[in-house]
Formats: sequence, C-alpha cells, structure tokens
Amino acid sequence: MQFIQYGFGTSEDNNPLKAGAHATSDALKNIEKHSESPTIAFLYSSPEYNPEEVLNGVRLVLDKNTPIVGSSSNFQIVNKKVVSNGVSVGILSSKYISVGIGVDLGASVNPKEAGRNAVRDAIDNLGMSPKLIYVLMDFCKSEVSVMESIIDEVGYTIPIFGGISSDNLEFKKMYQYCNDSYFDSVVCVAFGGDLIPKISYGRYKNTEEDLNITEVVKNNKNTKNIKDNKNTKDIKNTKNIKDIKDDNDNKIEKFDDIHYLENKLLITENTKRKIIKINGKDAIEQYKELIKYNGSVNDLKKDKQFYLANPVGMVANNEEIYLKGPVNLLDNHMATASYIRNHQELKHIKIDNNIVDDLFNQNIDILENSPPYYNKPAITFCTVSTMLMETHKDLLTDRLEQYKLGDLLGLSTYGEIIFGDIRNYDITMCGICPDLVSISAKEGIHMITKHPATRETLIKIDELGGSVKVEELAKALGIHRRSAYDRVDPILKHGFAEKENAIIQLTEFGKILLKFGLIFSKKENQ
Repeated sequence: MQFIQYGFGTSEDNNPLKAGAHATSDALKNIEKHSESPTIAFLYSSPEYNPEEVLNGVRLVLDKNTPIVGSSSNFQIVNKKVVSNGVSVGILSSKYISVGIGVDLGASVNPKEAGRNAVRDAIDNLGMSPKLIYVLMDFCKSEVSVMESIIDEVGYTIPIFGGISSDNLEFKKMYQYCNDSYFDSVVCVAFGGDLIPKISYGRYKNTEEDLNITEVVKNNKNTKNIKDNKNTKDIKNTKNIKDIKDDNDNKIEKFDDIHYLENKLLITENTKRKIIKINGKDAIEQYKELIKYNGSVNDLKKDKQFYLANPVGMVANNEEIYLKGPVNLLDNHMATASYIRNHQELKHIKIDNNIVDDLFNQNIDILENSPPYYNKPAITFCTVSTMLMETHKDLLTDRLEQYKLGDLLGLSTYGEIIFGDIRNYDITMCGICPDLVSISAKEGIHMITKHPATRETLIKIDELGGSVKVEELAKALGIHRRSAYDRVDPILKHGFAEKENAIIQLTEFGKILLKFGLIFSKKENQ
C-alpha cells in the first residue's frame, strides 16, 4: 500500500509552453491513483526557456488548486536521470501530507525580511506544526542573511532543506516559481502531516596533519600571541586595518600588516563573494601557484573546467572544509559561490572521481542507516552542486542511475541548503518517508470503529504466525468461512494484510499497528 503517490515527467521540446504541458501530463500519468487531487507540484526548468511560458504550459494541464513551486536549474534530476536543457515536473499526492507555500520579494534589498516573511506565510498557510521546510532562493548575494532569518523563525529543531537557483554559470537567469508567477526571491514550502524527513549530505574533511612551524614570515611588530607547534595564528590585535569600499559599495576589509605563518593560506582582502588577496598577494596569482597550473593567468581564467575542479574552501573548527569556489575568475579577484570571511585559512581540494564517489556514498549510507528503518523514502529530493555537474556529469549520471532507494527529484544549484547551512560543491538528499506509526494508528482506529470484529481477527492472525489460510482462520475464530472473508476484507482494504491465493498474511504496516497501535496480541498483554 502506497501512502505517498509520486509521478514525474520531463520534456525537451523547443517550445516552452509545450515542454511545460508535456512534462506535467506525463507526471500525472505516472501517478497510480487519480482519485485524490495532487498535493503539490515541483517544477524545474532550463534557464534557456521563457519561465512564463513554461508556467502557462503547466497550468494548461494541472488543476488550478494544486500549488506549484520550483526554480531554474541547468540540470534536473528526475527518475534517477539527469536532464539538460529541459523541463521537469514532479507531483506528490497524499492524503497524509499537507503543504503551505510562502514567497517574498526583495531578497537582495532586504534579505532578512524576505526570508522571514516567506517562511511565516508558508507555516501560516500550512496551519499546523511543520515537519520540514523546503527552501528555494535566488542567487542574490545575501543568501546567508536569508537563511539566518528563516532559522530565527523556525529554530534549529525543524529541518531545512533546499537549494539556490542556478543557470549555465552566467549568473544572469536565476528565478523561482511559486504558483502562477516567477520571481527573483525566496520560496518556502512547509511540509506537515504524517511524514518523516531523512536528510543526508557529504563532507569534505581536512586530513592534512598539522606542521610544526614557528617561523613568522612577515613583520610581527603589531601581532601578539603568535602560537607555534599547532600551525595557528592570532591576528586579532593587528592595528593597521582599513575599511574601504569597492565599485559596488561593498565593504572591503584590508590588512596592511597581515601576519601569517609559513604554508598557511589566509584571505587578506575580500568583499562578500570576492577574494582579492591571499597572504597579501594577488589572489589569482596565489591560486594559480596553489593548484599548480602550468599556463598563464589568462589561460587559467578561460579554463573553467580546470578551476571548477580545483576549489578552495574554508576550514571550520571541526576540521570540515566548506568549499567556496572559485566559480569565476574576473579581473583581479576570485568570485566565490557564497560568503567568505577575511583572515580565514583556505585549503585546496582537487575534485576527482574518488571524491565525487565518496560524497555520493556518504549520502546513501546515511539514508540507509538512519531511522525509521521500516521503509524506504517514498521520494527523495536531491540537490547537486552545479559545479560538480559541470566537471563530473557523466560520473554523477551513472551514480544517480544506480540509486536503489526509490525515486529521485531534484536540481543542480549554486548552493545546497542543509539544516540552515549553505554549502557548495556538495551532494545532498532529503528522503520523505510516510510516518507509518502515526498512519497505522489513525487507519487502525478508523477501521476498528467501522468494523469492530477486525481487532480480534488481526490478533488471531498474529497468534497464528502472521500468515494463515482463510479456512484455518475461520476455524480458529469459530466462525463460518464466508464470515472470515468478510472480516478479512477491511484489513486488506486498509493495507494491514495482503492476500495471495487463499493465504492471508500480515504486512509490515499491519505489524506496526500491532506493535505501536491500539491493538495488542494476547501474548504481549500477558
């Protein structure tokens, strides 16, 4: 018995209206039951399509009462396949799941207000306590502030998952869908009801052993508390710090007398997304030396595949590395995918097949080995870094096709949102599992209220080993065989048992009802 219905459809038709309509039509055909109206539709489309026409095509087919959310995405993940230059639609339908949608404009102007308003509206429209917040937002240069405001509203106990809209690395055509409109803003979906989210993500760890370094390379007259033996530094007391602004009026932190230790790479001049200097030197020159690029700086700027596969990241306190880019090399600076901090240590990680494999396998391991164990996800949302897709598309396509834990639906992003963190160069997954304990209790109460004799019947099947012929069940209950069939019918209808030939067997769903619900066998009551 399926508690969450899922259907998917894709189209690469050149006409955006037709592409939207065909993808939606296919998604509806893939849903097994049509009696219930869809709960929500997810729409991801290539940035090369006209988004308004895509939406019009979707609405030609989809019920007007079905909410639509989604975004631009250079690559889409549907049914374990990677779609390029197309439109992808995933539709969820379940009487056990409720959703609320919220959207707010002006993420670049007032990011905190945009995030706060979007998630508030989503929760208000849900009308109950959320189990998961799904977030799609613009690449607006203020994503961290948006996420901070969402966390301020929902706290740290409600999981947050999602991604930042992407295009083809031009950073010009990112937008989000919400119902009948598209925006450059923040869209939130609050999920509630009988579901359990299972979230996983990959980790880059700093495995380099600390070096015993004591030599201070630059003058240290204004620096106190320089520590040796742990390859650490303290620059808090540096006095010669100047605040200047760039052409976009962004504040630049610049250290005239920066003090660092040998073999350390520290950001010494930056804005929000720009690394201008590393260790007091031109950032691109330093980066070229770090990744051991043999060509000129101009050659490196044109070699997108090379520098996308050689990102640098910030080392966190737990030794995890948060990769940032570069996503572009422009003029005299490195453009990063999300915020970077000044005087932060940088580490280089070369992204190869082994790294991508490891990231993917970490996700699978977490999804398989975290509770609940009694069922696999009905649908798994998947976000994959656009940068990883650009450099390892064939490998990722192969791994996604081998995924064995159910259906996948997702997009490529400029930032993967996971528990409120914004990560880059990552693979993240969020499985939606039906809460079978809660559902079994509700369905069990409903069934027993309408058919009181089914309680005794379920207990008897359990006592007989969980599998029995109808004739034997009738004899054990002391009733006619025809009456036994009548008793078994509601149990089969609600999915607590299944019939094969003349044998009635309890399903996992039925066993959960016996274990956690209001029905207990005589053996357990003794």
